[in-house]
Amino acid sequence: MLSLTSPRPAEVAPRALHLLQWALLAPLALSLATRTWYQHEWMAWLLLAATTAIWAPDLRRGERRWWFFYVAGVFAYTLLRADADGFLFPVQVDYVIRFDETVFRGHEPVVWLQSQFFSPSSIGIFDVIATQVHWSFFVVPHALAAVIYIWRRPLFARYVIMLLAVEYIGLVCFYLVPTAPPWLASQYGQIGPVYRVMEFVGGSVNADTYQTLYSALGEPNSVAAVPSIHMAVTFAAYLWLRRFMPAASPLFLAYSVVMGISLMLLAEHYFFDLLVGVLVAIAVDLAVARLAGPVEAVPAPARVD
Repeated sequence: MLSLTSPRPAEVAPRALHLLQWALLAPLALSLATRTWYQHEWMAWLLLAATTAIWAPDLRRGERRWWFFYVAGVFAYTLLRADADGFLFPVQVDYVIRFDETVFRGHEPVVWLQSQFFSPSSIGIFDVIATQVHWSFFVVPHALAAVIYIWRRPLFARYVIMLLAVEYIGLVCFYLVPTAPPWLASQYGQIGPVYRVMEFVGGSVNADTYQTLYSALGEPNSVAAVPSIHMAVTFAAYLWLRRFMPAASPLFLAYSVVMGISLMLLAEHYFFDLLVGVLVAIAVDLAVARLAGPVEAVPAPARVD
């Protein structure tokens, strides 16, 4: 029944604070989507600090706080990843190529895939599909987060911890062992010839639109190839679903396989990058399960507030 009584001051204050908290998460997410932070990085850190300060009273209780950790964690990861290519260590190229050639008996699988399925003079259906699969990464993990929060809310924290752990382990690797992806290694003359297929696909639709889209979604560090975060996050999502929403897990396993093939066809990653991404996902899945403990039963769908 609708109440016509005014809320008490003690009730108004928390509501106002909660509205402000959500309002500050929005520009963090928008800044990630548009990459406006890249030109004024100090403003991005200032916005993150202000958001953290406003959320501070609620960071020790409640399920909604995990949205702060999710958005702020991905935001900080993106800022730090952008600076990883200028750290202390030189860019590596050779070790991933040697590994792939050892596993595939002297052949580089990225070079083979492009020789079979890509031509710079003609954009094919496989090029378009692979590009769309790559770009889906910028939507699918976040859409899954929303689904989990709505339908399996008590398990949302596990998903957030898993995703952030995968990303930050990758971040450490980016700082310590910056590694060139295949398309860049080809420009160095280390392998080849391979091409960055996304540029051909995007340019064939509309070059200006592609550049705008890539500047928004494509992260500025070009030597953050190991591990493949695309593969690590995608496979970690599959492992999470296998534990808690098993009916959906075969779909994500197939998605992981298609993602891996697409990343190599596009010359964004070597097979080694994908393997390390899978291993990171498995390690994080086991660690989170051990630290968080078993779940006796999958909870019923939560009511949306």
